[in-house]
Amino acid sequence: MKNMLIATAVAAALSLPAGAMAASADELAQIREQLQGLMQRVDRLEQENTTLKTENENLKSQTDYLKAETKGLRKDSANMAVDVGKAKGTDWASRITAKGDLRYRHEEISDPTRKGATGTFSEDQTRQRIRARLGFDAKVTDTVTVGLLIATGGDDPRSSNQTLGGTNSRKAIGFDLAYFDWKFASWGDLIGGKMKYPYYRPGQSLFNDNDVNPEGLALTFNEGMFFGSGWGFWVDERNNAARSSTNTATPPVTTLTNCIADAGRVCSKDVYVFGGQVGARFPIGESTLVAAVTYSDLQNGQGQRPFYNASSNGNTLTGPFSGLAYDFNVIEGLLEFNTQIGALPLQVWGNYAQNQDPDDNNAAWTVGALLGKASNYRTWEAGFAYQVLGKDAIFGQIVDSDFGDGVTDTQGWVFRAGYAPVKNLSLNATYFLNERYVDVPNPIFGTKTDYDRLQLDFNMKF
Repeated sequence: MKNMLIATAVAAALSLPAGAMAASADELAQIREQLQGLMQRVDRLEQENTTLKTENENLKSQTDYLKAETKGLRKDSANMAVDVGKAKGTDWASRITAKGDLRYRHEEISDPTRKGATGTFSEDQTRQRIRARLGFDAKVTDTVTVGLLIATGGDDPRSSNQTLGGTNSRKAIGFDLAYFDWKFASWGDLIGGKMKYPYYRPGQSLFNDNDVNPEGLALTFNEGMFFGSGWGFWVDERNNAARSSTNTATPPVTTLTNCIADAGRVCSKDVYVFGGQVGARFPIGESTLVAAVTYSDLQNGQGQRPFYNASSNGNTLTGPFSGLAYDFNVIEGLLEFNTQIGALPLQVWGNYAQNQDPDDNNAAWTVGALLGKASNYRTWEAGFAYQVLGKDAIFGQIVDSDFGDGVTDTQGWVFRAGYAPVKNLSLNATYFLNERYVDVPNPIFGTKTDYDRLQLDFNMKF
């Protein structure tokens, strides 16, 4: 631009006449000054233009950089969202612990009472059974855990087994556990729902069936060498407006009004049990001795029939179709000694219980030992126990369902053996050599009827 202005000024000057050029020297000087000023302005404009071009290029570079950064930030934001989602999912999964097991059982039973009065049926029975359980523990908060477990077996409180057969019929399942556990202090827990026994049971004692999961509330404590618990369990909830199948009247009382009119008769009251246990673990060198005392009181059971499947499981009744003859205020003591013989654990235990209401057939006791533990790779166990169970020593609805066919007034031996070829898989054998009707004769079979039971189990845990 500057060169074009100079050329234009020169051309204009050359085109002027000679006289005009002489006459206008002053004007030429002015033009020269104006041209000089114009050229300076042009120089400034060119410099400003160069600066603007440089700034424009810098802005363009910055714009490209910001676009690239924005794109990168969007990608990072998306990745972070995915990571947050994964973190949330990982946190949720970390609070859930799944568990389960499957057991296949071959069982043989010899029971003369199966023949009945006419000898119609065989005393021997062979069957194949399965038990499957699946559940989880969920950590709701740092102090509250929820446990759920479903199992085969339907609503039978003392068994989660299902017998194979029935023309390939589908097998019943039900909730085996559904409880919360609130650890309100370092030494204590509040447990509610359908739970495992909240009290200590020694060794392989069969006073209580392992499949029974009581329902209600329990408070447990464990501080140093001392432990204990207190509980209240619902056994049978009754609707007072409904017909009672539990009263002792003959013929049975059928209405609430009649029930109230019959003074002194218990009718349709809720049945529940209160109990408590205190105990301690005493260190003896490298061994441990556990000792505890337990008390339980069945409320409103006497005179009623709080039974599953209409059976008292051996407890005395006031009549063939009447209620329990006695209350169950049971005091129980236990001892358990744990030690090592070389690399093998050894457990020896004793258990004694007495019902304070009846005067006869009111005691139960058991002693036993177990050497080894079939759990890890190529480990084994073997043990035995002897048990005597008086007819009215323990509430029949909770006694073990395998010993003596799951009834009271029984006695006999239990022999156990197990081997784990790999971890989480074990082979177990249990043999019950028992007698039934030990103290109170059966009208048909008399006293001390033999009862034998063999169980071969294939257990898998996951």
